[in-house]
Amino acid sequence: MADYEEVRRKLDWWRRWLSPEPPRATEEEEEDDERRSLEEWDDLVEQRIQEAMRRGEFDDLSLKGQPLRFEENPFVDPAEALAHRLLAGQGFTLQWIEERKAIEAEIHALRVRLRRAWHWYMRSLEVLNHRDPDDPEVRDERAWTEARWQQYLVEFEEAIAELNRRIDTYNLTVPLIRFQMFRLRLQEELRSIGDGPSAEER
Repeated sequence: MADYEEVRRKLDWWRRWLSPEPPRATEEEEEDDERRSLEEWDDLVEQRIQEAMRRGEFDDLSLKGQPLRFEENPFVDPAEALAHRLLAGQGFTLQWIEERKAIEAEIHALRVRLRRAWHWYMRSLEVLNHRDPDDPEVRDERAWTEARWQQYLVEFEEAIAELNRRIDTYNLTVPLIRFQMFRLRLQEELRSIGDGPSAEER
């Protein structure tokens, strides 16, 4: 389908080009042209780098074979960079970095608890499914198990809502968007349970 749409757009473009009126690019075509120009520029840069490497222009670099050092960031205000160095020299880190570590620890603990609750729920249902469903005791145990699981879900929803509030606040404090964190969703966490290690393995 995508190939058909691409062919159709090209045919429409050629029809307009061959028509008496000068062709006018649509918004979609302008976006495609912009995307292609960026991709072509990236390809050109990569091609020039590869050609320079083949010519050996990077063989005599003074720091070749040594680890890169990123202590100095040319895009950071010098006064702010000095403050960061002083804090790091005294064993301190920035507040948003500490907050990210704390949030990640809370997320890990939440996922361990959720995984344990899920495995308990699944094991309980499996045991009950092998017993007589008409037995009043079995019905009572099943009702209690379902009620307890629903209570777990409410508790996890509340914990996730609190974590998401912390994530939203954290995202407002980070210096760059790439440091932002995604919010959590209970249904996505439940779907991922079967894809990872058990709580005891984490």
